[in-house]
Amino acid sequence: MAQIKYTNDTDTRTQMTQKKRVDYRHTSPVLRFTLAPFLLLLLLPLFAYGIGLEVPLEFHGSGFLGKYLNSDTIRYNMDASVELFCTLLRYHNLSLFVRYRDDLDMAEQKGGVTLDPRYTHYYISGGFDYLARHVFFTMYYMHDCVHDIDYDVEGTPVFNRVRLRCASTDFHDSRRLVTSRKFLWSLDVGFYPHWSYHGWDINAGADYKYDAIIELFLNIFQKNQFGVAFNPTFTIARGDTMFYHQHVIRFMSYYTNGKGRIGLRLDYNIYNNDPIKNPDKLWLLSLFLGF
Repeated sequence: MAQIKYTNDTDTRTQMTQKKRVDYRHTSPVLRFTLAPFLLLLLLPLFAYGIGLEVPLEFHGSGFLGKYLNSDTIRYNMDASVELFCTLLRYHNLSLFVRYRDDLDMAEQKGGVTLDPRYTHYYISGGFDYLARHVFFTMYYMHDCVHDIDYDVEGTPVFNRVRLRCASTDFHDSRRLVTSRKFLWSLDVGFYPHWSYHGWDINAGADYKYDAIIELFLNIFQKNQFGVAFNPTFTIARGDTMFYHQHVIRFMSYYTNGKGRIGLRLDYNIYNNDPIKNPDKLWLLSLFLGF
């Protein structure tokens, strides 16, 4: 950044400190590039209004903090996660969204330190939702990456994938916490292309090729603002030489006020041989919330 160098010339200092009207046509290319997105944001609502496009900026999110119930905490001690979903644009039943998620893995704590993350796994995705009467369809792109914290490890896994989802309409982020339906389901299929970008594999790490995720949600009991639910998830990924599995069953009890939800959940990893994270046969007790 250029710095203003003051001289002993009083007239020069006076001229430099006077407020002047900025002529946008004569600003630098850098300044014009900086102002352009703001001008587009100002014009976007007018454009959207003209074609019947909504700009809802509707946010939903969730988070949890959990403790593994195993005696060996060298690798799996605690987990924490936050997720934020935002609907940016909507045209009738079609909407554009972005999503961010960050998982923290906390292994054995030493020296009186608590909640010390060793690994972080973040996910950034964006795509389109189409909500029909009974189901909704999603096509989205996801980039995610696993990072080691406080020490260097070569070969940080990086992933880029395209996914398709078909699910119950009330499984959508905007409806899941307020629905009265007893049973919800979701099916995702993903593709991990091994393309090179400037000599770099966009899926460098685990040898994933494609995957499928089935998630079910069953409201076992719900009365007034309290409920108990069963939420299993089954993930199968095809690698170069084998299949990877992440199968989790989850029980949760919760309190809801109609807009948000808070409660306890208990996860059990039935079978997990994933090369990135594999807490096979481990229990995780968590406090969670959603809105």
